[in-house]
Amino acid sequence: MVTSMVSSVAHPSVLTGAVRRLEADSVVRMVRAHALLRPDAVAVESAGRLLTFRQLWSGALTVAAGLAEAGVGPGDRVALWADRTAGVVTGALAVMALGAAYVPIDPAHPGDRTAAVLAGADPAALLHDGGPSAARLPQVRVPVLDVRELLDAAGDADAPGAAAPPEPDLPGPEDIAYVVFTSGSTGTPKGVMVPHASLANYVSWCGELVGGSGGGSPLFASLGFDLAMTSLWVPLARGLRVVTVSGLHDQETLFGAREDKYTFVKMTPSHARFFDVLAEPPRYDLATRLLMFGGEGLDPALITSLGSRLDGVRLLNHYGPTETTIGCCAHAFDSTRVPTTPTVPIGRPAWNTRAYVVDDQLRPVAPGQAGELVIAGRAVAAGYLGGGDSAAKFLDERDLGGTVGRAYRTGDMVELLPEGALLYLGRGDDQLKVNGHRVELGELRHHVLAVPGVADAAFDIVRGPVDSLELFIRATAPGATDEDFADTVRDALAAALPSALVPESVRLVPDIVFNANGKCDVPATRRQLDT
Repeated sequence: MVTSMVSSVAHPSVLTGAVRRLEADSVVRMVRAHALLRPDAVAVESAGRLLTFRQLWSGALTVAAGLAEAGVGPGDRVALWADRTAGVVTGALAVMALGAAYVPIDPAHPGDRTAAVLAGADPAALLHDGGPSAARLPQVRVPVLDVRELLDAAGDADAPGAAAPPEPDLPGPEDIAYVVFTSGSTGTPKGVMVPHASLANYVSWCGELVGGSGGGSPLFASLGFDLAMTSLWVPLARGLRVVTVSGLHDQETLFGAREDKYTFVKMTPSHARFFDVLAEPPRYDLATRLLMFGGEGLDPALITSLGSRLDGVRLLNHYGPTETTIGCCAHAFDSTRVPTTPTVPIGRPAWNTRAYVVDDQLRPVAPGQAGELVIAGRAVAAGYLGGGDSAAKFLDERDLGGTVGRAYRTGDMVELLPEGALLYLGRGDDQLKVNGHRVELGELRHHVLAVPGVADAAFDIVRGPVDSLELFIRATAPGATDEDFADTVRDALAAALPSALVPESVRLVPDIVFNANGKCDVPATRRQLDT
């Protein structure tokens, strides 16, 4: 494997990660290799059941054959009803092995959101794992396949004389591995297309950061967002186990003392703050070797507050929008070296990835000055499904003075520190992050203003053990103060948006106040409630 490290290219505010030649160009080939070399190693631990790499690969081939029989082929998309189960992991691997792309749908999402994702994805099939959530499957005009039924019909692949499932032509590096839908500024969620080579680059880079020993990683976040994909694909690519967890607040499974500590646990800072105020907060030092933070800016004060419960635990601040394949920058540290910067730095770029710090004309800014972060290279996704606003966000790297390749404007403001690490400064637009979830205010405004009786709206984040979104609305009827109307607005949003995007508080105000620059003045808007 060839390795080289370059500190900067073309300009001191351009950083490049290590240049690496990958041993495999897809997660599919990585899992297949473990199934051949370490067949009896545990790949998935779910609800007391252990699934080996041999069983996972054999099951994926069986499901892939069922999908092919139903008419699914390379280049198609398959909607995946994404419970956190061994069957769903098998199904996702099966879709990718067939050369199709899986589209995860959280069963907890409201029907309108699910319908919007299905309309955008235009899937060739819907795949699920049975169980209670199957009662909420959407009505679709494509084949609906049950992973459990396909595996049961195939019988025990480990039985003497059992025929191995056929192996399809495995996907190429530029084939799309998955499409994950994020909040969209136009009011409609947009699908980000991630190629196999980008996913392989990510899991290889991140896998080296977390290490190759330990008890794998718990999978507890919604598979409808890419935050969870680190905990799914990184351990499997490393030959480690994925431990499915019922939900975000299952403290015993997540942080109970383990004989073989987790290799890593990935969580948002908001998640850590929630646990930190409990009567018995987690002992991270008993549960995991490494604690990875992602999805939000990381406050050094949070690390300090965790104190001795982090003793001996390695820490990693992980950064990356969905459009840069889960993560594209990272900063490693520990609780004895807490940074003194306003937020913990996001560090340096991933393998085969470059980071540009530019002004609004895409010109490089000097180190120490604030600029927009633009990511280029292997980490960058293939664009938005159907085009969308790809032209505005995805660039040719030559526009930045670099080489031929894709680049992505993150909209995040950063600063290049003297030690050659990037410091996150916040958003350069009106996008918010709430508990690790992207919230496009354009999407929220679209849905709020669609409610009869709403004239205008403004939003804010209320910070606390669990961050929450606050909505201020001006009604069309002057002087309206009916709290029932606020409940009506919230109910309408809950029917159309994932719970993470629904405001916790809806407040009626006489006016939405704007400052001299024409921007919403949220503090002044809130002060109207005190008069």
